[in-house]
Amino acid sequence: MGNRAVIHPKGFSTGIYLHWNGGRASVEGILSACRELGYCDPEGDPSYALARMVNAASVLFGLTGCESIGIGSVEELDYNNMDNGVYIIGAGWKIVERKHFNGVEEVNQKKTDGIKTMIVQTLRVADDFNFEAGR
Repeated sequence: MGNRAVIHPKGFSTGIYLHWNGGRASVEGILSACRELGYCDPEGDPSYALARMVNAASVLFGLTGCESIGIGSVEELDYNNMDNGVYIIGAGWKIVERKHFNGVEEVNQKKTDGIKTMIVQTLRVADDFNFEAGR
């Protein structure tokens, strides 16, 4: 059991698997944080965008969620998962398509904004620490 989803940049065969927090409100929060942090756009540089998205998602799972995030070929991930299916993202960190999903969309702006804020604040603190430490 989980609240599974796969996310991948449009036209890119590699994606990330979320075992938990795969509902639209959570995914929108992750994408919104990536956009606010100025991460590489998925349309222009999908491999770097994917790496940054994993970084942002790992904050959501407390950095130790070793069984919560996977990376691989979309075909090898649990893409037809009977939960949230596949989110395909494009320019501006926007969801441009959805596959293998027949449920009711979870639209919860308060949850989305809370997730985005938590990720952005955590990563900005980490960046400040790394800069001050000379890393």
